[in-house]
Parts: sequence; C-alpha cells; structure tokens
Amino acid sequence: MNLRLCLLVTCFISLGITRAWSQNKEIETNIGNLNAAMISKDKTTLDKLTSDDLSFGHSTAVIQNKSEFLNDVVSGPTIFQKIDISDQTIQVAGDIAIVRNTSSITGTNKAGPLDIKIGVLMIWKKQNGTWKLLARQGFKLPQS
Repeated sequence: MNLRLCLLVTCFISLGITRAWSQNKEIETNIGNLNAAMISKDKTTLDKLTSDDLSFGHSTAVIQNKSEFLNDVVSGPTIFQKIDISDQTIQVAGDIAIVRNTSSITGTNKAGPLDIKIGVLMIWKKQNGTWKLLARQGFKLPQS
C-alpha cells in the first residue's frame, strides 16, 4: 500500500514538473519568435504573439500600444539586426508568466548605429490556449 502511494505521489510530482517545463519551453519559443519577427519585420507573427491589450515600454520611456508597436517595428526608424538574450528567468503563475532577461540589441535607427544592452521585464498571458505578450518594459542596466 505504501509503495502504491509513493508511486502515485511521484507521478503527480513528475506531471507537475513536466507541465511547468513544457510551459516554459513554449514561452521561450515565443520570445525567440518575437525577436525574430522584430528583426524580419514580420507583422503577422508579431500580431499573433501579442495581446490586443499590449503595453510595450522601451528603455527610453516611450510606451506603445499594440498598433503603435506593430507599426513602429514594421515601418519605424529602428532596424533590428540582432537580439541576443541572456540571464533569462521564467516564472509561471496560472495563466500569467513573468519573464526577465538581459537583451543585447544591435541595429540602426535615425541617430545611427544601435548597440545597447538592456534589462527586460515581460508579462505573458495565456489567451485561448496560446501565450501572448501582454506587457513589456525595457530598462537601462546599472553601469558596472
């Protein structure tokens, strides 16, 4: 009897760990797809990955809604060439995921070459079975 109970508890724990790993993997994939879509100016993919209630904050303190974000990425002054992520953490709480990372971004904008390293906080929300970016805030990192 004790062996069966132990096996049952182990199965439930394994199921929980597998589910959490699967959700984190899906969110990681969406973040990679979001960054790739920003580089390629793929409005369709950006639209699919972002919530209609998107609040997108830049490290320059500019805040955009979904429409402004999509238009800025597709036809704005910034051309992204590379977005590298490091130090990423994902914490899932129900249908919300809190993501933090450091993003190294290269490209060009109206001021010339762009080469920045910023901190990013993102909130992803599961909507109709799909993780969508609800909010994002970039921020300047302390100088080391």
